[in-house]
Amino acid sequence: MTTSREELRASWEDQQNVHEPERELRFQLMLDYVGQLAGTPSRVLDLACGPGSITRRVLDRFASTEVVAVDIDPLLLDLARDAFAGDSRVQVVARQLADPDWTQGLDGGFDAVLTATAMHWFPPSALAGVYAGVARLLRPGGVFANADHAPIAEPVLRNVADKLHDEHLRSTFATGTESCDEWYERAYADPQYAGLWEQRQQAFAHWSGDLLQREGWHVDLLGRNGFERAGAVWRRGNDALIVAVRA
Repeated sequence: MTTSREELRASWEDQQNVHEPERELRFQLMLDYVGQLAGTPSRVLDLACGPGSITRRVLDRFASTEVVAVDIDPLLLDLARDAFAGDSRVQVVARQLADPDWTQGLDGGFDAVLTATAMHWFPPSALAGVYAGVARLLRPGGVFANADHAPIAEPVLRNVADKLHDEHLRSTFATGTESCDEWYERAYADPQYAGLWEQRQQAFAHWSGDLLQREGWHVDLLGRNGFERAGAVWRRGNDALIVAVRA
């Protein structure tokens, strides 16, 4: 028995909201900063788009904006393509961001590049390539916003933040709520996606998920790759929203 794509997208949102309790506020702030720093965007790049969570919120906020949404996960790309089928404002593209030439074929001049809960999967050398590519694709004055793990520098406070988050997850999952890992297991077991798990494993073979660098590290890397006025504009524990402006 197959699960509808609509249900998979809805349950994706549910489990992501558990892992990131202030996820909706984070998205709102992301778009607030885009509007304040770049104005109403004509073109947005949704980086590591998943099933289209950021893209949907961009369109809800800025109805005339065109979005290019890129990812490499075959199931998530299928969900995104289905979500925006027939919407001329959205182009969904398969792209391996860890490749040095990942920007090839993508027209530049974006007003904003947005991403959430994805960049921590890259090794440092690959992330430098992602940031450099983002700078090439953004227009001068364009905005890059990255909502992801960026631990507190002070070790005791960082450990307390981890403990509080772990307690939240344990208590929530104890009620039977689905986790991110359980969602992936269930979704890829669906007959309509038979054989795609192997494709995903190949695509993510060199991704680790353990890049947990602090805000300052990201700000320095962004500065070396064409950005200015970079910094965290929001934080909840060891997660932060880092915004940078293309020089």
